[in-house]
Amino acid sequence: MTFERMFEKGRIGGLTIRNRTVMPPMGTDFANHDGTASMRLIRYYEERAKGGVGLVINEYTGVDETTSVPTNYNLRISQDWHIASCEQLTEAVHRHGALIFAQLHHGGSTSKPALTGRQSISASDVPAVPGAPAPRPMTVGEISAIVRKFTEAAIRCKKAGYDGVELHGAHSYLIGQFFSPYYNKRTDEYGGSFEGRMRFIDEIIDGIRAELGTSFPLSVRICGDEMTPGVPGTLGLADGLAIGRHLQDKGIDAINISNGSALNGSANCDPYSCRPGWKKHVARAFKEALFIPVIATNTIKDPYFAESLLKEGVCDFVALGRSLIADPDFVRKALEGKPEEIRPCIGCMYCRERLLVHGNSVSCAVNPRMGREYILKSRGRDGDLRPVVVAGGGPAGMECARVLAERGFRVTLYEKGPALGGALNIADKPPRKELITKLTDYMADALDKLGVNVRLNTEATPETVRRLSPLGVFVACGASPVVPNLPGIRSEGVFTAEDFIMGKAKPAGRTAVIGTGLTGLEAADMLTEMGRELILVEMMDRVGPGLFAVVLDDIMGRINRGNPAILTSHRLVSIKRAGSSLKIMLKHGDSDVSLEADSVALALGVSPDAAAVEKFEREFGAHRVFAVGNASRSGRIAEAIRSGFERAFAFEP
Repeated sequence: MTFERMFEKGRIGGLTIRNRTVMPPMGTDFANHDGTASMRLIRYYEERAKGGVGLVINEYTGVDETTSVPTNYNLRISQDWHIASCEQLTEAVHRHGALIFAQLHHGGSTSKPALTGRQSISASDVPAVPGAPAPRPMTVGEISAIVRKFTEAAIRCKKAGYDGVELHGAHSYLIGQFFSPYYNKRTDEYGGSFEGRMRFIDEIIDGIRAELGTSFPLSVRICGDEMTPGVPGTLGLADGLAIGRHLQDKGIDAINISNGSALNGSANCDPYSCRPGWKKHVARAFKEALFIPVIATNTIKDPYFAESLLKEGVCDFVALGRSLIADPDFVRKALEGKPEEIRPCIGCMYCRERLLVHGNSVSCAVNPRMGREYILKSRGRDGDLRPVVVAGGGPAGMECARVLAERGFRVTLYEKGPALGGALNIADKPPRKELITKLTDYMADALDKLGVNVRLNTEATPETVRRLSPLGVFVACGASPVVPNLPGIRSEGVFTAEDFIMGKAKPAGRTAVIGTGLTGLEAADMLTEMGRELILVEMMDRVGPGLFAVVLDDIMGRINRGNPAILTSHRLVSIKRAGSSLKIMLKHGDSDVSLEADSVALALGVSPDAAAVEKFEREFGAHRVFAVGNASRSGRIAEAIRSGFERAFAFEP
């Protein structure tokens, strides 16, 4: 497939864009603390431009650091001294033939008082989300001042070499707060009627046009549908279309359609269970209603789907989003007819979790170089076909073998099972986890193309490995499910969640799932689909400890349809077979609790096999043996792949 529509040239205003792909704005927290563009941020965007994307719209770029500081490391162009670093950014993108817009942003009530030292401002005093700090309503004078800040920021953008700017009117930030009757309770000329609620952005557009004219492209990002029908005052599709028509009449050059709001962020950045195109009806409605170009996200995971959106007339430009985080060369590989070589985004939400929960900069579960391009440059082919061995074909082992092979080492990978994948072959079995299978296939295909000698159904031992005289042995043997030494734990009808997921155990009747981490909940999800009566037992005080709320809410939304019994702060003590059922003893504080079930699925985590590493160290010496992935420390896919990458990248024989 040649992806003809993707690689047609497109136009926004007077600009010609080399293809129909757009990198939409996604926050990274890669900027310097003073808001300047860091070399980390510049190299991150340059890598995507080099990878072939047509237009980069960089992440939200602050127009004011006094009343709008959403994070510690948010990019800004609010002062003249921000221009120089932004010019470095635009030059880096332009070097590779892509164009770049800055997305101008004010957070309004989403700004952090802890970072600004003052109460946030907004159209009214409505918090961004219930329970968040309440902002104070802006005065008319403050509105005029912020309008001017947007205008001045646009002027700086042009000086810095940007090809255009985008106004961030989506996701319940300040412009979107003025749009919304939910947030905007004003009774003056900036509220009330539709025209009043549009006045703020109208004045921003007028200010920019007065200074820069109509030849400098101007886009606006809005939520086509906030998808919160149960919340009065929030915006539906009809409201979004009215805003779109109004902005088109104001003379903007393009509209960028997202969805959701602060009250429903999952409609913007959706988890793995959402199917590509589930919200394309929104973009299509704008495409049919407007004559200006429509840019739209649509959970695009591969170029086939991107091409279909363009052919169907859903949008004029496809916004690739997290797919470009996972693989900066997504567009180039599609152009070269190598779509199978695109590293797939698995929709795990790790990137968003890092930013929103932990306050860290963004990372990617499947692309360990993401955000570290400025440090982790290619090692070149320095392996000189010298032999190395990887023991274990899970995600850590496969990534380790890939990097070593790219460096030119002669890599032999041992996998004791019949197929590559390791824990990925468990992770892809629950409902809606097909993207994990795509990741496994991508990684296996990469090893094949690199000439890695993969030996399946063969366990690596010091004896077999010794024959290869390797310079390094990378032990990626994974970890085993924890089965505690408790009375009755080996009773008939008791099995690990992993064995159930893999089809090795057949639960009967009422099933108790002990442990509600991701594996336990995925087993519960499968059991719910089977119609089983469920009991969820968790020793912590809440279900899904440590899981990102978006992922937890998504999976519990399905599990809760089966009305499971949920026991938190309960610890397993023993299991006893009592006739045809199992008697399960739990501890809840100082109290003993007894319950009955027909089956028990244990989901109590995994434990690394330290002995496997030690036996190789005894044979080859600790300086030549490297534990990667779960063999080193238990973790998720992100930690496994990162561990495999880093050990292989840093290896010095």
